[in-house]
Amino acid sequence: MPERKRRTLAAVLTTSNADVYTVPARFNSDVNSIYVNNQASSAVTFSLDWYEASTTTYHTLAETVELPANSLLQITDYPLFLSKNDKIRGLSSASSSVNISISLEEYYETAL
Repeated sequence: MPERKRRTLAAVLTTSNADVYTVPARFNSDVNSIYVNNQASSAVTFSLDWYEASTTTYHTLAETVELPANSLLQITDYPLFLSKNDKIRGLSSASSSVNISISLEEYYETAL
């Protein structure tokens, strides 16, 4: 049975696309929730994507989504299953205004 570790990560999005989370080597990860909040007093936009390392492909999770002032948005309704070296990355239209929180479980895989 693989070893399981629960984690919650948080990051501030900037105007440049940047990695928010990378699945460690020898792990798989179940992303249970992604929350994005705007702490600014005006609307901003954000984008998120998922990088699938095995196919070197980016998949859009949210593209230029408008987030009203002082609001919170849940992105996931069901788990997102990621493999080693997969990534979630994001950016926003304003630096230091958009926060992202990710709740996930990592599973150590001895057979990888």
